[in-house]
Amino acid sequence: MLASATPDTPQEPVAESAATSEQELPQDPLSELDKRWYDKAHDLLSSSAQGSALWFDDFFGPSDEADQASSHFRLRLQQRFFEREPDEFKVRVSASYYLPQTEQRLKLLLESDPDSELTEIRDDSSEDADSGTRAALRWTPLDYRVWDLSFDIGVSLSSGLDPFARTRARYYYSVDDRTVIKLSQELKAESKDGWSETSRVTVERIHSNSGYRLHGRAHYGEESEGLEWSTTLLRAERLSAVSALATFVTISGKTDDEEEQSEIYRLGANYRRNFLRSWLYYEVEPQLTWPRKYDYVTNLELRLTLEMQFGQRAIRRKSGL
Repeated sequence: MLASATPDTPQEPVAESAATSEQELPQDPLSELDKRWYDKAHDLLSSSAQGSALWFDDFFGPSDEADQASSHFRLRLQQRFFEREPDEFKVRVSASYYLPQTEQRLKLLLESDPDSELTEIRDDSSEDADSGTRAALRWTPLDYRVWDLSFDIGVSLSSGLDPFARTRARYYYSVDDRTVIKLSQELKAESKDGWSETSRVTVERIHSNSGYRLHGRAHYGEESEGLEWSTTLLRAERLSAVSALATFVTISGKTDDEEEQSEIYRLGANYRRNFLRSWLYYEVEPQLTWPRKYDYVTNLELRLTLEMQFGQRAIRRKSGL
């Protein structure tokens, strides 16, 4: 799939060759004496994450294939600077635990980063929304090569254990060996905000060292301000085995927000780089914005992000169809 940046952050760059990977990727220390405090902290968190996944395995039944257990954490520290609004600092975390005893059909999730397992695709509308931290249990009864169906039951931890339930269907269609279309439809019910539905359409075109993504999102619910929508066109380019650059334009708004006037146009670039360690990344993202609430006067934004990853990701086993 396409490696991208905000609104869809670039994924880990793919090395051009094994030799390139060894030469360019940050190498982890080989001995305890060479490790710094952040290496030891990373080792501790990673081992704790894996240990938690093994504990869940035992809870659902002993397993002789303990190495199948997997867990993954991502911590993002982001400082955002605005020209006409107060600056803000955000801490976002996402975590997932596969439960091998259920043949990877059951997963535990924790997220405050919209670019996570709970929302799958980050866009500007979902990122700016303060959804707080949520925990959920996901069951995926159908998981085939081109489509899957999942059900979530969880709680919002930042608003007094507000429960929610959600179902989501996703479909993938390969137009050719370089182009893919992804469709997603979800229905959600919350005790606080009632019901809502979100539709997403993504078209990706991939080349040797670059790719393009067109992404559309529409959200409507009992507490939404009419139809909340966004459209993003993005181009991502792999600069090296450890860095990527994405440029994007985004238009978003709401159909019933005369007071808030949320419509906004964005033009930006995101530079993402892996540095010092294989699990450490930083991003620099300048943006030009034209908000309706400021009569479309040009505004400047800057986002600086430090990302740390812990644990391991499981390899999904898709059934043929």
